[in-house]
Parts: sequence; C-alpha cells; structure tokens
Amino acid sequence: MTKTDPLLGPLNEPQREAVLHQNGPALILAGAGSGKTKALTHRIARLIQDGVPPWQILAVTFTNKAANEMKERIKAILRITDGAGPIGEFGQGRLPVMGTFHSICVRILRRDIERLGRNRNFVIYDKDDQEKLMKEVLKELKIDENTLKPKPALGYVGRFKSEAIGPKDALKDATTERMVQVIRAYETYEKMLRTANALDFDDLILETVRLFHEIPEALDRYQETWRYLHVDEYQDTNHAQYLFISLLAQKYRNLCVIGDPDQSIYAFRGADIRNILEFEQEYPDAKRVALEQNYRSTQIILDASNAVIKANPRRPKKNMWTERKTGPLITVHEVRDERKESEEAVKCAEQLKRDGVPYNEQVVLYRTNAQSRQFEEACMRAGIPYRIVGGTKFYARREVKDILAYLYVILNTGDTLSLLRILNVPARKIGDTTLGYIQAFATQERLTLWDVLKRVKDIVDLNDGVKNRIENFTAIVENLREKSGRLVVSELGTQLLEAIGMEKWLRDDTDEGEERWQNVQELLTVMHKYDALDPMTSLTSFLEEVALISEVDKLTDVKDDALTLMTLHLCKGLEFEHVMIAGCEEGIFPHSNSMYDKEQLEEERRIMYVGMTRAKTHLRIFFARTRQLWGNTQANAPSRFIDDLPSEVTERRSDELLSAFAWATESGRLKVTGGEAVKSHIEPYRQHGGLNAEFNQDLNMSDDVNQDQPGLDKGSRVRHPAFGEGTVLTRRGDVVTIQFDKGQKKTFALSIAPLQVL
Repeated sequence: MTKTDPLLGPLNEPQREAVLHQNGPALILAGAGSGKTKALTHRIARLIQDGVPPWQILAVTFTNKAANEMKERIKAILRITDGAGPIGEFGQGRLPVMGTFHSICVRILRRDIERLGRNRNFVIYDKDDQEKLMKEVLKELKIDENTLKPKPALGYVGRFKSEAIGPKDALKDATTERMVQVIRAYETYEKMLRTANALDFDDLILETVRLFHEIPEALDRYQETWRYLHVDEYQDTNHAQYLFISLLAQKYRNLCVIGDPDQSIYAFRGADIRNILEFEQEYPDAKRVALEQNYRSTQIILDASNAVIKANPRRPKKNMWTERKTGPLITVHEVRDERKESEEAVKCAEQLKRDGVPYNEQVVLYRTNAQSRQFEEACMRAGIPYRIVGGTKFYARREVKDILAYLYVILNTGDTLSLLRILNVPARKIGDTTLGYIQAFATQERLTLWDVLKRVKDIVDLNDGVKNRIENFTAIVENLREKSGRLVVSELGTQLLEAIGMEKWLRDDTDEGEERWQNVQELLTVMHKYDALDPMTSLTSFLEEVALISEVDKLTDVKDDALTLMTLHLCKGLEFEHVMIAGCEEGIFPHSNSMYDKEQLEEERRIMYVGMTRAKTHLRIFFARTRQLWGNTQANAPSRFIDDLPSEVTERRSDELLSAFAWATESGRLKVTGGEAVKSHIEPYRQHGGLNAEFNQDLNMSDDVNQDQPGLDKGSRVRHPAFGEGTVLTRRGDVVTIQFDKGQKKTFALSIAPLQVL
C-alpha cells in the first residue's frame, strides 16, 4: 500500500482497519470530525474492488444529501463516469443502492406490498395530510378536541409506530382513560389510512418489517440481494428501523454500523441510543474500530468537549485527538442580560470578519427557537447579514404575527388585512362561506369590514351561532381598545392573550405547541421595553419598531456571506471556524425539562458536546446573570456544563468588575471588558497578588447582597409597573420571587427590577 493508493493511501490506521474488514459484523465508533464518511465510502469502494457485486451492497443514510455525497465519492474513488450509476429495479449497475430508510422501504413496498393484501398504488401522507385525517378520526369518535387534539394524538401514534407497537398491543399497557382514547384514535386512524390506500412515513418502515415477518420468501430474496449492509448514524435509529436492518442481516451477518453514541440527540424523534450501545451484546464477534483522530477542531476544543461528555455514564470510552495542537483558548463570557449577550456575539463575529473569517464560517447556537429574536435584532442594529437555519424568523412566525395583527386592529379598526387575519384566531368556526356573506354585505352597504362586523345581526344569510361568535369577537376588541388608553403595551398584550384564550389554543401538548407559546411569551418580553412610556405611546412605539425590523429583515436575508443562527439540534453534521453557544444557564441549557430526568439530562450533555465540536478554531460560550425569556425575568446559575470545562483551556470574561465567576479562576486569564475606567479599578487588586480574602468573601455573599434595602424580605409588599402589587415569597441574595395579586408569579433580579416597596 502506498500513499498514492486511492483506497487506502488517504486513510489513517483505524480507518484502514474499518476498510479492510469485510465479512461479519462491525461497529465503527466515529467521533465528531473523525472522517467517518471517508471510512464508509472507502470501505464500500474496497468491497467493489475486491469483487463484491455492487448490487449486493446496501448503504442506509438519514438524508438523501448524505446518500448522494457518498455516491459521488465512490464514483471518484473508482473512477466511475457519469451515467454508470444504478440501473434496474434495485440498482444492479456499477454502484450500490444508497438511500434513506424511507426511500428504500418505498421501493420494496411498491414491489411487494400486494403480498400483504394492500394495493401497490398507495399514497404517502405527509404531516398536513395526517393532521387532517386525525381531525376526522376524532370527529368520528366524538372526542372533543379540548380533550385530545390532533397533533398530540399523532405524537402518540408516531411513538407507538417507532417502537413497532400496534393498537392491540398498546391497549394492553394503557393505564389511563386518556391513553385508552389515544389508542382508540390510533386504531381508527389505521383503518382510515387503509380505506384511503395510504401510508404515513412510519408505515413505510413498519409495513416492510411486517412483510419480512409474514412473507419469509420475500425476506430471503432481499437477504440474497443485499449481503453487505451499512448503516450511517446508527445512534439515531429507532426500534422499527433496528428491526428492518436486523432482519436483513440475519442470514449473512455482514452488518457494518457507524455512529457516535455521544452525538445521539434525537430521542424526541424516537431514536433509541440502546441500538448502538448494545450492538456488541447482540453481535459478540463484531469487529470494533474507534475513529478518534479529529480533522476539524483544535486540541483545546477537543479537550473541553471530552471533559463535558465524559460525565455521561453508559458510553463507550474514546478520547478524541488532533494534530492541531495549538489554538485560541475557549472564551466563557458572563454578560449582564440577553441583550448584552446578543450584542457581544455580534461584536465577536464582526471582529473575526475583520480578521479574515467570513460570516458564513461563523454560527450562533441556542437551545430554543425563542432565543433567536435577540440575535436577529442585534444583527439588524449592526447591519450585518444573517440567516436562520431550520426556522422562521421571529417576527414572521405565525403566532407572533397573529398577536401583532390584534394590536394593529386595536390601534386601527380600519386595518382590514389584520382584521381578516385574526377573525378566526383562535378558531371560532368562521370559515370562507361566512366571510363571503360578510364581504358581500360590505360591498352592498359600502361599509368597512369592522363596520359590517358591528352590524352582523343585519346579515340575514348568517345563522345565530355565527352571529353570536362574531359579536363576542368584536366585544373583545372593543374592550381592549378602551383599555389601550390606560395600559402600557405589555399589560395590554397580557390581557389580550387572556381574553382570546391564546395559551389554551397554542399549548396543545406538543413540543411545537409549547414552542409557539414560548414565542408569544418572548414577544411580551419585547413589549416590556416600552413600560416607561405612556400607554398610547407605548403601543405605537412598539408597533413601529416591529414594522421597521420586519422591513430590514427582508433586506438581510442573503444567501452569501451571512452569520448563521440556529438551534443546537440542527447543527449536527455541520462545521464552522467560529462557534458561539448562547444561553448556557441552568434551566435554559440544560433545559428545564431535563432537571429531574437522568436520561434527558444525559441527552442535554450530548447536545452540548455536539455544539462544541462544530467549532474548528474559535469557541465562545455565553451565559447571562439575568434573562428575560418567555415573558419572565430569570436569574439562573451558570450551566453545569461550564463547571466541567478545564481551566487550562478556557479564559473567563465578564462585563462586571465585581464578578465572582470571573475572579474565581486558577489560571488568572480574567478579562473584564469596559474600558480603561474598569481596568484602573482592577490594577490595585493585581498589585496585591489578586483579590484578598475579605474581597473574595464579599463576592460570595450571595445571601447578603442588598440587605440594606428595607422591606425586601419574605412577606414584603411591593409594586411593579407592569404586574401591579404583590407579596415577596422568597428572597435569595439579589433574586426575589413575587406572587402578584393578579395571580402571576414572577422572579426578578433586584439590581434591575423596577420594584417599589410599599
């Protein structure tokens, strides 16, 4: 073997091991940036070169993009020219069959589903089709949508199907009336799918598994067809996918799986990390290869990432390393609040841009979509281009636009477009037929839409039920219009949400519903910026700023050199020169949902690991002392993941001189921003060999901060300009929790909250 050997020459020793192994099971543990795609493509190319017919090789990926990339690489290695790709029903040409689980199973079912008594001309239902069908199911079963909504019902069905559990088996384990309802809906949903000759995405895999179980000769044919199996991203497979692969591998056992348990972050989609963790128990003779050399990041970034992930139990031990031994330290930056966080992130991006790192090599990562709003606004203020990956821009999200439309109508009932948008939001059973009668009456009487709604009793074509619902709607708007002269926009927004029942409508027991409600709460956070203005100025100023931001938004949506904003879940498989991870506070990241669930907390740690290992050279981690998010002010502790970072690979930065976090460092690499005035205050402490014991004690007196302020103990009465009067429930240092008389419970930092002691 020479370096010019196109198959083995470009590989390191463990990669060669993976390529040279051919027969029997193999587990390739491929760490982040370790060249797993190269190992997999060279392995397949080697099989073909050694005489295995291409059509006997199957490679399963999780995206069509990954499959196409592998095909192109194999063609380049074997010098296969275009037009020499797969031909025939299952690619009996010069390339193996490569594709996603779903695309491969569709091809199997188009050929063989009739053996299960189904028609091969089936249609495939997407998410919208599934939701419409589930609505029909709930209607037929006379299940009130307030009891069980279509999306949560489909969520349960999806989880059952990913575990390959049918309605009858699911019913055996049902322990609540609600779950019995869900399973009844599942059963009826399946019947309606069959009646429509339709399959959903989960069915594509499940029906293929059923085919293999019920028709042994069909399974045998596919086992003979695909004797060498490869599965990429094996840590992301669910139980149904595991069954599909296991059945195919039974005969020849030439199954090679490749993945990284440390990057398993899709449990919410049904991914089962046990598939990869227990592979060697199922195949005791499996060849195990660990790809530990990283070709992406510096050793500093890898040391930090390894330190974070090693706290997880139940993981195969591996230690990533690289030849890039030097690089900048990881910056852990303490900021005042979420606005300062976004400003500092943009400043960092601008500085690196000046240093030669383009914006499209930089990314801001956050745990939840609601956090994106601050970064969008910071980019707009700075005039730098940005793009959001996998999400709608904050002010373009449906639920946000719905609330803004209500406020526009409150300000101006002549805004017909906004009025049409909200007339049936939340749903009031005001459909297109009703709108047709309303618009015909408006034309006939030459009235505005609002005037027609006020005279709805005069429209003879509408029944009393519709008229009553429209009258209730106009009464809500009129009431809020009257209050707009007395309430600042944040209070008006809160009362609006209560009046229309927005929370109940959006929070439908799904992750998407929870996220939509969080986005609405984040909009309330923006409104609080105008609390100091008089009520009408507060409303108009808020709407003007939003309108201007939306216009700038359109101009900054470029596809060339733009700063990327995205959630941590979406960054897997990507890499950037500069990665900034925002919101690293307890309750944000790790997410509050994981606090009392060991397995969820382990997944949160894997999400952090994935985010950190996207960075090639520069990595910054932000946390805020206080944060307004989802309508609440929070003062959470720094993320536990920050505690895991070795001091020798990090530098601590803070905007505050008296920062316990920044000074508590062994390395002495403290950076306090704020100019010469701040530096002049730091120097005396440096001259005395650092902070003295008394000063250190002051920094850690969390229970005694602001104790000289009277009347701020438990039981004290206070007033907030937005929430009114309330009682202090608890106080710890600078943080108080207050139960307001209006029923809301909020947490504030005394250093910034506009509280008046009564």
